Amino acid sequence: MSSENHEKSGLEPVKKIRLYESIVKQIQHLINEGELVPGQKLPPERELAEELNVSRTSIREALRALEMMGYLESKVGVGGGTFIKEITIDNIISPFSKVLLKNDDYIVELLEVRLFLEIESARLAALRRNEEELQSMQAAIDQMEQDIKNGGSGLDGDNNFHRAISVAANNRVLQQFVNMCGDLLEVEREAHLTNNSAESERALGQHKKLIQAIREKDDERAQKIMRSHILNISKLIKSNRLNPDSQ
Repeated sequence: MSSENHEKSGLEPVKKIRLYESIVKQIQHLINEGELVPGQKLPPERELAEELNVSRTSIREALRALEMMGYLESKVGVGGGTFIKEITIDNIISPFSKVLLKNDDYIVELLEVRLFLEIESARLAALRRNEEELQSMQAAIDQMEQDIKNGGSGLDGDNNFHRAISVAANNRVLQQFVNMCGDLLEVEREAHLTNNSAESERALGQHKKLIQAIREKDDERAQKIMRSHILNISKLIKSNRLNPDSQ
C-alpha cells in the first residue's frame, strides 16, 4: 500500500486506553453478565489491585468513575465498603443530569426537551388521573397562590404542580425525565418568576386552566394549555439569557 493510499484510508493511530478505563469496562461487563449482582460487596482496593496487577490509584479512579455512573455505592461504618448498586432509572438520570448541569449551553436545548415532555405528561395525566392526584394538583395551586399573595414567587407550588401532573401521567420513566428537567431549570425559573411578578400570576392562571382540563379528562385541551404555558416560560428564560442586563 502506497503512502498516498494509506493517507486516504481513514485509519487513525490506535489510542492507548488508560488503566482505570480498562478496569471500568471489566466491572461493567461482570455487572451486565450478572456475575456481580446488586448488593454484592466488592473486595478491598488492595485485593483488587493485586488481582488486576495495577496500582491502587488506578483502582480508586475506576471505582470513583463507576460510582458517578451509578453502578456502585459506598457505605461507611461497620459493614461498610463498596457495593454493586441496583440499576434504576434514577441511577441513570442522576449522572446524566450532572453532565447537563456542568454545560451551560445545554439549558436552551433543555427547554425544548421540557416542552415535549410536559405536553405528553399533561395529555396522559388527563387520561389517567385519579381523585387523589387531582387533590395534589389543587393543593399545589393553593400553595402557589398563597405564596404569591404573601409576596413570594410561587416557585415551590409551581414545582409541586408539575410534579403532581407527572405522577398522574402514570409513567415512571416520563416522570423521572420531567422532574429532571424541572430540577435542572429551577434556578432559571426562579429568576424568571422573581424578576417578573406579573408572570407568577400568569403562570398561576394557566395552572388553573390546566387542572380544569385534566379534571374534565380533556387531553387535547390539556396539551394545548401546557404547550402555551411552557412556551411562554421558555421564551422569557431565553430572552433573559440573551439580555441579562435587562432584568
